[in-house]
Amino acid sequence: MPSVKRFFRDSLPNLCAAGCFLLVLAVVAAMTGRWAWDVNGYHSYALQADAWLHGRLDLGQDYPWLELAIYQGRYYVSFPPFPSYVLLPFSLFFGTATPDGLISLCFSLAGIWMCVNLAIKAGQSPVHAVLLTLCLYLGTGYLFLALTPAVWFFAQTLCFNLCVMALYFARTARGGWSLTCWACAVGCRPMVLIYLPVLIIVLWRAYNEQHPRDSLLSAVRKHLYWAAGPLILGISYMVLNYLRFGNIFEFGHNYLPEFQRVSTGQFDLSYFTVNFPLLFRLPAWDSETGCLIISPFDTYLFALINPLSVIAAAVCLIRSLRAEGRRDRLFIALIFGISLVYIFILCCHRTLGGWQFGNRYLKDVMPFVFYALCLCAPDTRRFRSLTGIVLAFSATLHIVCTVITWNYWW
Repeated sequence: MPSVKRFFRDSLPNLCAAGCFLLVLAVVAAMTGRWAWDVNGYHSYALQADAWLHGRLDLGQDYPWLELAIYQGRYYVSFPPFPSYVLLPFSLFFGTATPDGLISLCFSLAGIWMCVNLAIKAGQSPVHAVLLTLCLYLGTGYLFLALTPAVWFFAQTLCFNLCVMALYFARTARGGWSLTCWACAVGCRPMVLIYLPVLIIVLWRAYNEQHPRDSLLSAVRKHLYWAAGPLILGISYMVLNYLRFGNIFEFGHNYLPEFQRVSTGQFDLSYFTVNFPLLFRLPAWDSETGCLIISPFDTYLFALINPLSVIAAAVCLIRSLRAEGRRDRLFIALIFGISLVYIFILCCHRTLGGWQFGNRYLKDVMPFVFYALCLCAPDTRRFRSLTGIVLAFSATLHIVCTVITWNYWW
């Protein structure tokens, strides 16, 4: 009994954050009619997992409402395969009607739990860790993704939480778990591959705190087995790509009809000049009705939709310029430098997320920006108040606009 009481006492911040998230998600679900246990009609990953269990790599037929790659007359899921790995055991019992929404919810709760711990490990108080975590999960657009397990959002939800887990395990010097979670995230959104240096530095710092006498070379020799998970997953991705498309680096997106119809393909520098200004676009104003028009297409001003990112950049810049921030200066610069590269690559993509509210693709950078903020943010009453204000504004904005987007535009 004392151990149970101790668990609840020690886990109170985690339970508060998870409870708040569940409450908000339930309110939004009640307003939109989209519950975690609903049937998912956009279930590409479940179709793929079921096809694998029946001994085929393609889906066997076209599903016109899904984004499918067409290669040599066959129809394939055009997205990286890790979400189908997750659904594979469920497909044994449910076929193509896997409980995608409940699985996504479990990943969200696990991510929130570890996110609170990550913030505390980075030096924040439990109260501030809860506020910052809720800012990340309720005030950046993640709520919109978490509401439905449709194929476009399911993989991004998994990737987001797997990146949080990878950072947490790195911060606690559990390299095998950290690198495996990172490899799983790559199997959802391949571009998070470029954040590997960040994870390596976090992992080495945490390991060095526990084993100050070990050199980097000695640590690598002792823990080569940490690479087993990423290696197995990486090989599986490449084998699947080769068997399906004859190219170990091809996940299938280049064979979508959308990209086959244009000479510039999926990525091209010419897209940058069109996409980059959209990151600064304000909502349109309807002069007749006197209302803002919340459109589900393209994106909006990133600072408005995701104020946490702006605060993180400002706080990290100020802290880095001060003497006490010199130790982390290069590390913080690395996080933001990689994030800017990530955003540049995204702006060279043909679209910035399609049907959505906010800036869906740019959510991928937020777990790493969040960690930078946790390292730099002062845990003072004034800054906690600022975090609370940002949480209130951004969560309200995303709750209202998520409901509008699903009820008015869907």
